[in-house]
Amino acid sequence: SVMVSVYMISDHKNIFYQFKRLLYAVFPKQAADTARTICRESANIFIKFMYGKAIDSLIIGIICFICMTIFRFPYTVLISVIVGITNMIPYFGPYIGGAVGFLGGIIIVIINPLQVIFFAIMILIIQQFDGLFLGPKILGNSTGLKPLWVIFAIVVGGAMFGVLGMFLGVPTMAVICYILNIIIEHFLKKRN
Repeated sequence: SVMVSVYMISDHKNIFYQFKRLLYAVFPKQAADTARTICRESANIFIKFMYGKAIDSLIIGIICFICMTIFRFPYTVLISVIVGITNMIPYFGPYIGGAVGFLGGIIIVIINPLQVIFFAIMILIIQQFDGLFLGPKILGNSTGLKPLWVIFAIVVGGAMFGVLGMFLGVPTMAVICYILNIIIEHFLKKRN
């Protein structure tokens, strides 16, 4: 799969050209133009989502680093990087990062068991802040969805397709909203 991905990336212009030829060969010009516009905008929505999620994860990693530095926890940089990277996985990722941080917390237990409790509380507060405020705000701005729809997309995507559904739920919901908006605009123009 890695080699196929490399070939697809290196030959992406030819693949897009062949897809475009097929599209115009099968559909009328107006339908093909509309399909290309929808595909282009859908790709932009997914890219904006990935950038938004990366910014969200970076902010959470920085917040974790600052909090750990203030409370003088050991392995500040390592745990903050792990929390930031695993934050890319919606909903469960921050807790995976916190669990990995807890492995470092075993050493904290030996030094000061009370610090592990503060670490757990700190991770929980940071993740609640991310899940309820920061994530929906950033992802909503990057995809054009309101925070309510971001949370709805994550919950429904997770319920239907698990972790993959949580990750792809937000951009999929944004694409659905975009297509619905095109359809509504079309019918409104017909009715003046």
